[in-house]
Amino acid sequence: MRNVRASRAAVTHGELVAETLNTDAEFRAEWERLAPARKLAIELIRYRAEEQLSQTSLAERLGVSQPRVAKLESGEHNPDFDTVAHIVAVTGIEFCFNFVPEGRKSKLTTKLARDQGVSATLYRGVSVIAAAA
Repeated sequence: MRNVRASRAAVTHGELVAETLNTDAEFRAEWERLAPARKLAIELIRYRAEEQLSQTSLAERLGVSQPRVAKLESGEHNPDFDTVAHIVAVTGIEFCFNFVPEGRKSKLTTKLARDQGVSATLYRGVSVIAAAA
């Protein structure tokens, strides 16, 4: 019997992620935990494209190595606050983290930040909203 996925024309990355999120709790937990990293990665890539910079040129602006920029743009590692603060200072990207006890609505972020940001469960009982402008 053929695999159902093999019988379809092509599976997009989004479809594969959605399917895995629905079927693999461990993957889902890690995906949520890295949501802030992916948000920062998107903003860095957008900045680099708008400024027409290579990763090497952005690395020079940030005072880091090109592999460090590649790691940040991968969205696979949550950066520390010092790194985010430095990126904000150099690029002018506005970035916001809001940590909230899980299950409770944030009182500090605006509706726009909640709607446009990404929510993640980082640790037991703590959710974070990461938004950028």
